[in-house]
Amino acid sequence: MRMAQLLAVLMFGLTACSTTPDAPARPANFPDLSAFTEETSANFTQSGPGFTAPNEVSCVLDFGPHEITVCNGSIPGVPSSAPGSGCVLVHKADPATSNAPYVFQRSGAECASSRRPHIAVGRKLTTKNSTCAIGDGGLVACIDADNKHGFVLQPSGSWVL
Repeated sequence: MRMAQLLAVLMFGLTACSTTPDAPARPANFPDLSAFTEETSANFTQSGPGFTAPNEVSCVLDFGPHEITVCNGSIPGVPSSAPGSGCVLVHKADPATSNAPYVFQRSGAECASSRRPHIAVGRKLTTKNSTCAIGDGGLVACIDADNKHGFVLQPSGSWVL
């Protein structure tokens, strides 16, 4: 009996002292999100958390049953290889899997104006599954909580991961 108690105490101690693995490091060329000031998410909730950037790019965070980030608008610097025509969207290639990369797509329609609250340059919005930051020069950078997938939207060249 004493041996069982000793083993139980040892196992509890090992479990209590072990740490969970940290999320992978943010990609090296991704903006440093710690340089941005956190917004109060309650100010940006309109049928789900979201915002409109100063360049009128509109984003919704934790969207749909798989809680992904989706942005659309006149997104600057989109590669010419983005399929379709019209308004640009950036979203997960397969929203049903958390491991899917983001992709650019054109909707075929003109961009509609957003009614989401505007967020200022230098600010970021963090939700359960993602963080988006707004920087100088038309920068919008969003990354999933696991730091594996996201996107950078900017006039000098927008890209996804």
